[in-house]
Amino acid sequence: MKKLCLLSSMLLLSACDAEPGDLREWVDATKKEAEGKFTPVDIPQGAPQLTYTPPMQPTLDAFNSKRLSTNQNGVNAPDLNRPKEVLEAFGLDSIKYVGSFNQKGKISAFVEVDGHVYTVGKGNYIGQNYGRITNIRADAIDITELVEDAYGNWTFRQSELILNGSE
Repeated sequence: MKKLCLLSSMLLLSACDAEPGDLREWVDATKKEAEGKFTPVDIPQGAPQLTYTPPMQPTLDAFNSKRLSTNQNGVNAPDLNRPKEVLEAFGLDSIKYVGSFNQKGKISAFVEVDGHVYTVGKGNYIGQNYGRITNIRADAIDITELVEDAYGNWTFRQSELILNGSE
């Protein structure tokens, strides 16, 4: 067993050559081939330098602190001192118009939010955009909302709640 181990070790060691001559020859030949194939590129002198001019930006600056302040005292600004009504906590998309009734010439409407039914009339505030009920019809409730634009101006926007099931 010892002889077999010694013999295999000697064979393995004899395979190792101290001088990797053929490897050096291959590297030298490859270097000579690469030198012949490469041609340097001439860089033209006096070539005009390219410049980039960005296009003009619009005057609206997203980071202008004056733009970020709200114009709450301007024309059509909402009255922030009045007490808020219950239905102003909900968006119009979550409020459903479920019916109306007429009592002594005064028309009122029923709206449903989160499983609760509320009675509203003309002049009540509704929705999160300072909406106010302007008209109640049998098939829809007309609402005038007050929204602020990008410049801080308050503008009126017309919306309506359609009777649930009449779509």
